[in-house]
Amino acid sequence: MYNYIIKQNYYTEYLSAYHTNDVDIRKYFETEFKIPNKNLLKANIFKESAPKLTVPKENLLVSILGRNDISQNDTENAISLYEAMNINRVQASDERLWAYLCHVPYFEFIKKRYKPNKDGKYLKLNDYFKYEDASKQKTIRNYIKDRFFTSTSNRTLRRNGLATLWWASELTKEPWENYNDIPKGNKDKYHYTKMILEKPDLYSSTFERTLGKEINIVFPLLDCIEDNELGRSKYRELIKKLNSEAHLIHYSLLSYKNIRIRLDNLLYQIT
Repeated sequence: MYNYIIKQNYYTEYLSAYHTNDVDIRKYFETEFKIPNKNLLKANIFKESAPKLTVPKENLLVSILGRNDISQNDTENAISLYEAMNINRVQASDERLWAYLCHVPYFEFIKKRYKPNKDGKYLKLNDYFKYEDASKQKTIRNYIKDRFFTSTSNRTLRRNGLATLWWASELTKEPWENYNDIPKGNKDKYHYTKMILEKPDLYSSTFERTLGKEINIVFPLLDCIEDNELGRSKYRELIKKLNSEAHLIHYSLLSYKNIRIRLDNLLYQIT
């Protein structure tokens, strides 16, 4: 069960457009999204069974103010999903795979973990037709597009409700196995995965930006942030400076040690 992807014609001609009209968008209000078997292709996705993913229970702050930290289970979910799946990077770039998983086995999970947000306030998906403000309806449509779908670009893959969890693990798991000069120390294999998912905006600030194309820069950067116990404002300023300098200096040619030296110099300039 759940070892399927969506057939291309159904995905392109029907599913990907459901959220754009006022008839089919209602399918997202239900507790289950049904896709007929005739529109599915068998695929070897999971080693055994699809793992259960968890989200914190909603409370008043979630439903009214949108301030609850519903990301607190992301690391646990990312590792659980990653270890259960039997795919490579090529398969993980297939938009039909993630669309299937988001619409079928993890449909309710996506709706609970990710919510449409406008100006810092959560919108209710099922109240789509009650919102007279067209911008709120647009926010909900964009929410469906970003969280239930993806494309082959890095940015959309990192925003999809499930692909972001798998790729976070794939890109950061025990990098010392692929890059010889990254020190392992006493780090566990998901050390960096935990770090980028637990610090606000760190994942999007690295792998969704220019830095994500220079993977050897990311891990010295993460170590610099951790070693200096940088808070959000400081590491965002450091990343901003690093992005600017990366356009002028070929960081990809530098060793881990030399990148750390440059990062320490940049950090000195902002502290």
